[in-house]
Amino acid sequence: MKKITLVLSLFTLILASCSGSDGRDGIDGLDGLDAPKPTVFEDRADYTYNADGNIWVSQLFTFDGSEPGDVYLAYISLNNDGVFTNMPTSIFDDQGEFQYVFDHDFDTVEMQIIGDSDLSGLDAASTTNVQIRIAIIPADLVGSFDQADFANYDSLMSALDIQESEIQTLD
Repeated sequence: MKKITLVLSLFTLILASCSGSDGRDGIDGLDGLDAPKPTVFEDRADYTYNADGNIWVSQLFTFDGSEPGDVYLAYISLNNDGVFTNMPTSIFDDQGEFQYVFDHDFDTVEMQIIGDSDLSGLDAASTTNVQIRIAIIPADLVGSFDQADFANYDSLMSALDIQESEIQTLD
């Protein structure tokens, strides 16, 4: 046992007394500035009626840099007054019910109006120049938010710590 302790002590002493260069510099790590950040975009949706499916479909909104697993949230200003409601949202009128919904893939979002009655008679206020906002939350960050943070637009903006001046427009 004494020999093992002596050998270990000697080995430790030899290693501790080594000197020389520190070696090559490694690659700098990320400082957090390159990490994905949530983003909110604003645009206007113009819907076109498809009689075969009794559905209104908007133009495609395209996003660069999205990754699989990113979460898309869409909000609509029903009166174009800057008050946003999360989609899907239902509207009840004299003709029945219709809903504003959205669909997305890796880098595009499409808005739709669907319903249980003939939608061909929807007015221009419901289908033209409709103010929308789309939030994209990187997959890496989704787990750090509570689902209640996405319940309405104001809680979303607060949770993401995004100011109105930071909202980007789509071109």
